[in-house]
Amino acid sequence: MSYAVGDVGTLAEIQEWARSNKVDTTTIELMNQTNDILDHVPFRESNTYKGHETRLRTGLPEIYFRQLYRGTPISKSQYSRVVEGIGILEGRMELDVLEKQLYQSSFGAYRLSEGKAFMEALRQKAATLFFYGDHAKLADEFDGFATRYCDLNNPHVIDASEFTYGSNNEDEANEDGETGLTSMYLVAWGPDSAHGIFPKDSVGGLKHTDLGTYTTTDNEGRKLEVIADLWSWSLGLCVRDWRSVVRICNIKTKYLANTLTGTLANATSESSKVSSTREDGWINLKDLTIIAKSKIPAGMRNRAVWYCNPQVLAGLEIQSSDTKNVHLHYGEYFGVQNVPAIHSRPVFECECITNNEEKVTAGGSYPEKKSE
Repeated sequence: MSYAVGDVGTLAEIQEWARSNKVDTTTIELMNQTNDILDHVPFRESNTYKGHETRLRTGLPEIYFRQLYRGTPISKSQYSRVVEGIGILEGRMELDVLEKQLYQSSFGAYRLSEGKAFMEALRQKAATLFFYGDHAKLADEFDGFATRYCDLNNPHVIDASEFTYGSNNEDEANEDGETGLTSMYLVAWGPDSAHGIFPKDSVGGLKHTDLGTYTTTDNEGRKLEVIADLWSWSLGLCVRDWRSVVRICNIKTKYLANTLTGTLANATSESSKVSSTREDGWINLKDLTIIAKSKIPAGMRNRAVWYCNPQVLAGLEIQSSDTKNVHLHYGEYFGVQNVPAIHSRPVFECECITNNEEKVTAGGSYPEKKSE
């Protein structure tokens, strides 16, 4: 996937641009070494320092019949401005100066090794925010996909329980209150659909500051000298076109390994009913993904990417082992070999997608954004 530099770009493309302009890109390069989830997400520089303002068309102009000797009324389209927020992730690393004496010439490698742990933590936190960020619950966060697509009344939110066969279609929760529910997300990335954002006049929003040596205190108030680094990443999510994302929700992970059986819960026609001797509780991932794909506008489908956790991916592969299922295959995407693809769209594994999502129902609310 490639985008014009200056509009949107992956972290690798931003790095290449910054290097050609003699900008320090060490942090971006290191992030790519430990980041296999966000590599292909296009990022765009925000148009303000506090967030990204987008203009969304909400109505088309009126069209009239022209008559002889009569003019045509003036009309115009309607639009609204939406402000997408940016969150600032930060981690501070302090190493005792005595460790420099201990490791001597190897201290640089040791310091870098410790720094990679902070960068990995930044990556995992950022990936989690892309799905579960909720500005209404925590003002410092930006809204993720699960927060935006949280209502079954939304045509781009599909209830997997409607495609579960057999008798195991009741609500369940274990003794710890965990729901066992997860989701799949289909996202068509692009400058006019969905993309990441970073602050104006920054390089990918990533920053590493060598704070040098200074005096601090331990937990008991005693002073000591430390060598410190500050890692930060300012980023956000912009969904310009709500049609570019589809969420398949209420997937019960307990039954993902089950195979076809029984009859479709709430089936509306004889053709949708299935009889089999296989296990109860089978989830029809094939039909779910076909319906989800069809909801993405045709012009965006070639950019769409699936995201799911390891349990859902295993379920997809188990179902693909059926000789009648030919919807899943393996190919090369974004330079990675042997990537599973369903209906020709790549499926990426995201461990940050949990198995304890809240059940999505009709009437869910999405936090209103500042608009005018």
